[in-house]
Amino acid sequence: MSGPTVGYATNMTAVDQRGTDEASPAGRITNWVLAVATIPGAIAVVAFLYMQIMGTAGCNHQPCPREGPGELGFILIQYGAPAVAVAAVVLSFFTARRRRGIVVPLVAWLLLIAAAVVLVFSFTPTG
Repeated sequence: MSGPTVGYATNMTAVDQRGTDEASPAGRITNWVLAVATIPGAIAVVAFLYMQIMGTAGCNHQPCPREGPGELGFILIQYGAPAVAVAAVVLSFFTARRRRGIVVPLVAWLLLIAAAVVLVFSFTPTG
């Protein structure tokens, strides 16, 4: 009687170990939705960057104390936001099935939100 019991325990342990690193189907879908949604998120950040730059046109005759994050900041946001979105999608091909694979699109969203916050607080509204 000990033979089938040991076999059953071995099978259950093997099944539990195999499934610990895999994400659930809902986790995979959530990962992909967040990863693909970084693309329009990056487009929105870059569009907001251009709107903020065009908003400084009102500073022709008056000094603007804060005119953005500087040249390096513009370059990082302009080219970095789309690169972060593409990297999130590409890396999700490798991490979407893993249990903690959702970290990749979450980090991408945090970087995009950080870029938007820098833009919001580094410009002075004219008017």
